[in-house]
Amino acid sequence: MKKLLLCVFCVPFFGMSQDSFIDDSPTINSLALNNDSLLKFILTDTGINTELSEIGATFFKDKFLIVSNKKRRHTKTTFNESLSQFNNNIYCTNVDKNGNLSFPLQFSTVLDSDFNEGSMTFANDDKTIYFTHTTENSNNFKLYSANLDLEIQGYWKDVREIPITTNDFSVETPFYNKIDNTIYFSSNMPGGFGGYDLYVGHIKADGTLENIKNLGKEVNSDKDEKYPFVTPENNYIYFSSTGHDTFGGYDVFRSSIVENSYINTRNLGSGLNTTKDEVGYILVSKNRGYISINKEDDKDNFDVYRFDIHQQEQQLNIVVVETNSKIKLPNASVVITDEFGQVIKETKTNDKGEVKLIIEPLTAYNISTNKEGYEPNANAVTASTQNNFVTETIKMNQKKAEIVDDAIVIENIFFDFNKATLKEESRLSLDKVVTVMNEIPEMTLTINAHTDNKGSDKYNLLLSQKRAKSAYDYLITKGINKSRLSHNGYGESKPLHDCGSNCTEVQDLENRRIEFKINKTIEVTDASEN
Repeated sequence: MKKLLLCVFCVPFFGMSQDSFIDDSPTINSLALNNDSLLKFILTDTGINTELSEIGATFFKDKFLIVSNKKRRHTKTTFNESLSQFNNNIYCTNVDKNGNLSFPLQFSTVLDSDFNEGSMTFANDDKTIYFTHTTENSNNFKLYSANLDLEIQGYWKDVREIPITTNDFSVETPFYNKIDNTIYFSSNMPGGFGGYDLYVGHIKADGTLENIKNLGKEVNSDKDEKYPFVTPENNYIYFSSTGHDTFGGYDVFRSSIVENSYINTRNLGSGLNTTKDEVGYILVSKNRGYISINKEDDKDNFDVYRFDIHQQEQQLNIVVVETNSKIKLPNASVVITDEFGQVIKETKTNDKGEVKLIIEPLTAYNISTNKEGYEPNANAVTASTQNNFVTETIKMNQKKAEIVDDAIVIENIFFDFNKATLKEESRLSLDKVVTVMNEIPEMTLTINAHTDNKGSDKYNLLLSQKRAKSAYDYLITKGINKSRLSHNGYGESKPLHDCGSNCTEVQDLENRRIEFKINKTIEVTDASEN
């Protein structure tokens, strides 16, 4: 059995100094790609880029692995005639405290074949490697695995192919997800949506894959999707695609993973993506990572950059209105959850029917609204990468008034504090009473107003009489004949909750009410009131 030499400690081969392996290419200053994006990616050259191609692949222990067609000392390189360029080899690099890379060494003397090397990923606490390379007379990649020899540190053994598809198709850019012991990969095998699609399969006890499934149309397009990267908490998958809505070439996208489904696929925006190819997106923390960007349009010639994300705040303004009149609805209950069902905010609309909160770009939010007298509603909104302010108008449909026993039942009627002036939303509620009375011409009503026990008896009695009169006057302005209406104010003398000075806020609210009692006969009101 052949054992494969591995660069675990990144010690130089053949006694050469570290300086022998550092490239002399100039360092590119940090830059922000697009100042208009809320997600600003500050890119910095990693220090390993050359005139040829380097693509970041993954981490192994404390090293960062790349694939590159740059010839380095004592590394065998081969030329790919069909691609008119040198084949890639695998190298490991040192990573300093700032994320800069240096000292690229050949990763393995035998893992690098005579053909083109592709990406790799590690499972089983870095004891198993899944890697790809092409074979003779074919540019299609195959997937292989090998195990770390624990007795002879720095060697691999048990190299074997992981059969997934036929030789006519390729398996590329694998990524291991330790949360569910799966391998994500890209393939152009039959049955996909077109081009290269992303797939996922579970790792069996023997190291092969089973239950392989396509990630579906939310992730895959009729073009190419490659380079999957799943965040450690298994919430998001990042990938590169030439499909969906791109700026050109491969762009980086993000999809949310919810209950084993993929939703809310979004382009990361012009703060990162350009008309060139952006691939190999790897996060090392929430706001730091690595990306590989193609320097040329007609062939693979990538450089590896590290990035820092500077995120500007984005504010979501929610406005709740009645569907037809567009009147804003205060005191509506609003619950905002993210795409994973986590409650972000639970509150009520203010006097202007508004709720405001800071949101995360690219994230999808679900907004549930409830209000007495209205049908509950649910809206979805996705934060963009371009606008500092996002306004979402939520329309709520009124419920019809109910006739229960001897009363018309509607939601509570609200007035300005310590006043008898009807709030705008209360006119909508009174309109429901108008609708019932127009449908039943023989109906007559008595309007009874009540208060809580805050304040003096005399003041509350007078206030309730004024509020009953306000409702009475409004119904008349809507065409209800005054002969069908009467009104009374009872102050605090007839509470729903006889709780004295120990009333809760809810009990006080329910004590402050207007009732619409149905009369059996028509009562004639005093004409002087009008």
